[in-house]
Amino acid sequence: MWRRMNREDLAGSNPLLVDKERHQPFYWRVYEGYEILSAEDRDFDYLQAAARKGTQEPECVKVYNPLIDTPHLFLEFARLWEQKDESSALMDWIRRYGLLGLTQRNPQYCRERSSWARFIDSVDPPKRYDDRGGPGDAFDLIFAEAEETNQALILYEAALSRDVDKLEQGLFWDEELGFVEDRRLYLQEKALATGADWTDVLVDSALTQVLEFTVSSVHAFAYPDIAFPYRSSIDDRSDPLLTTDLFTQSWGARNLIGAIHLQFFWLLTSERSLSRCKYCGRIISYASPLPGRYVVGRKPRRDKQFCDSRCRQNYHYHNRIKPGR
Repeated sequence: MWRRMNREDLAGSNPLLVDKERHQPFYWRVYEGYEILSAEDRDFDYLQAAARKGTQEPECVKVYNPLIDTPHLFLEFARLWEQKDESSALMDWIRRYGLLGLTQRNPQYCRERSSWARFIDSVDPPKRYDDRGGPGDAFDLIFAEAEETNQALILYEAALSRDVDKLEQGLFWDEELGFVEDRRLYLQEKALATGADWTDVLVDSALTQVLEFTVSSVHAFAYPDIAFPYRSSIDDRSDPLLTTDLFTQSWGARNLIGAIHLQFFWLLTSERSLSRCKYCGRIISYASPLPGRYVVGRKPRRDKQFCDSRCRQNYHYHNRIKPGR
């Protein structure tokens, strides 16, 4: 059965949504409008937040935490490539969630930065990229990110489904590059050498590509962090004293694409620890329907075996009633 990821899969694998785990907040801004500009020194167009009329600053209309408020962001971004009009779908997505943040600092807002600050930037990687966009948020680069994210998702779904046709489509699509036959021959030789069947070899190759895509992106745009109770930025004597039991593992993202890849990373690495529905095979989510808002005494049960009543009934029919007829 073809395994197509849904929102519950992403929410169920997000460690920040379970039991209100404390985390370091990551906020991203969405602006009133975005404009397409041409780079003066390069032959490409890029996106950035449009300045308000009569000012030089864009107007922020929403601030949100992508890792908590939108645990399905990876899925929506990956599905953009499957829309009939990718350009319109991408712009609608940006108006809802903001730019990917591929510009380290927009030169328009950083012209007066000191030479000392620029030296620090060259030594330490930026903790945050500019959510206002800029030359780094090139149109072609955003489209390439959407395409690669979609390919990684399709390969992962095909690997979970063990669908040979889908696996071959995902692995042997670049016929014009002349690599298809070489890759197929290599995998056939690998099957002979390992004694594995063709499906297992295809799954291995698909998951290898998924890992290469995800790990490099997580390394570039996300980082492990330590969460602890809020402390004011100034020397406030009323701040609570820290103790080691207040530290918890957390994650941070440098930009929106980092949050997107981090969600996929959680999905990949949660496969062994999460429960799956006995009928459809989907991840059973233990997260709250509204992230971080459990009703007292109403936390999802940890011994669930089915996604919902429909899967329970279908499993009972196909495995109990139908065989007995």
